[in-house]
Amino acid sequence: MPDTILRPAADHLDPQVIAMNEAAARLGAAPADPLSLPLAEARAAAERYHGFLNGPTPLPADVTEVTADGPAGPLPLRLYRPAGRGAERLPVMVYFHGGGFVVNSVDTHDRLLRLLARHSGAVVCAVRYSLAPERRFPHQHGEAMAALRWVAATGATQGIDPERIAVGGDSAGANLALGLALAARAPGAPRVAFGLLFYGMYAHDFDTLSHRRFGDGRYGLTTARMRWYWRQYLGGAAPDDARAAPLQADLRGLPPLLLLAADLDCLRDDTLRLAERLAEAGVPHRLAVYDGLPHSFATATRLVDRAQGAVLQAAHTLRRHLNA
Repeated sequence: MPDTILRPAADHLDPQVIAMNEAAARLGAAPADPLSLPLAEARAAAERYHGFLNGPTPLPADVTEVTADGPAGPLPLRLYRPAGRGAERLPVMVYFHGGGFVVNSVDTHDRLLRLLARHSGAVVCAVRYSLAPERRFPHQHGEAMAALRWVAATGATQGIDPERIAVGGDSAGANLALGLALAARAPGAPRVAFGLLFYGMYAHDFDTLSHRRFGDGRYGLTTARMRWYWRQYLGGAAPDDARAAPLQADLRGLPPLLLLAADLDCLRDDTLRLAERLAEAGVPHRLAVYDGLPHSFATATRLVDRAQGAVLQAAHTLRRHLNA
């Protein structure tokens, strides 16, 4: 799987992203900013904004709510099965939504999850992991492994093939997905065959070119917000713990990975650095950097054609790897 970089042409926001932001503002919907709102209000704002992005009509999928045994009690999972596939046993991707470990939910990512299931031909197992600061690192890693073990041990009852498992996530969720792929190298852990990672937060490092260029928030996400998210997630834990910051980990032995990044994103260089580390470790991977798109573009597929194209490319890559 060759390494492919789509180099940016200029710092120009895609016109459809601009139109999307203007339409959201007219409706009183705005991305959540927990630095300017009480946390409960910021979470509610995130749900409203993503409700606008998802639109009023869900894409076709067969959806089932199930529960795994988590590290501190029941762990809710939502299974998105491609519509019309009956009792056929399908591969699965265990997916973790983004939101800085603090905001968002499976519901905010509903359209994305339906798209991935529909075009990959896989069941998408979306994990309702605990949010910070109510639960902090490393609790979410225990939940991630619990979801993976449930898929491997029990998924067959839901038409899942436990021999074809991928992991995926966006932003904070990409951190969890990569951490899960790292943990799954341990003896006795379920095997992970592939990883799909959108614009992840992989290191507690704000002294990068992308933070310096885009951290002021001109395209959405800010460095100040990222610092705050990390504080909520880590609490008093060491920021260089490789489980929290997988850029610090030994990456050898990982499965093939697809990395997608937004060029106009203060987290862009987290993904570029991850690609460099993967190359050094000999891990098969592909990297795509999308010019003109900001952080979180994968949830904008209803309104931004290039965002939809990126997600469909990812879904088709996932299909190829899980059906090889």
